Amino acid sequence: MKNFLILSILFSIYGCNQDSPNIQQIENMQFFIDNKKNDQVIELEPGLQYMIIDEGDLDGQSPKLNQTISAHFHGTLTNGEVFWTSIDGDPLTIELSKLIIGCQKTIALMKKGDKWRVFIDPMMAYGEEGRPGIPSNSILIFEIELLSIE
Repeated sequence: MKNFLILSILFSIYGCNQDSPNIQQIENMQFFIDNKKNDQVIELEPGLQYMIIDEGDLDGQSPKLNQTISAHFHGTLTNGEVFWTSIDGDPLTIELSKLIIGCQKTIALMKKGDKWRVFIDPMMAYGEEGRPGIPSNSILIFEIELLSIE
């Protein structure tokens, strides 16, 4: 009976921990709360924010998901560590729908020549899986310059 009681308590504690946010998720929420205090930051939805660095063609079209874009990307983690950049090389040319959800949603609002800094929650990026150079549950920060829409 004693072992059953101990197992029941451990199972209850483990089950409660699985349903509650972990430390990384709490830190990520706090990042977006603090980031939103900056007057230049625009929130599209919880966990997806951007700020305009340069404005391009104000009368231009925004890309649709089935269109190919060419853009420079400079991706960092919240600690400033660069995980990928195209700045010193060729821009990335790709169909917009092939990018992570956070990039899809923000680039779909950009015009040719726009340069934005985008803040993306892990759930709109690589989540718990992460990628080489991107730890699991990492917020991604991209500087994106939209060069062309095809």
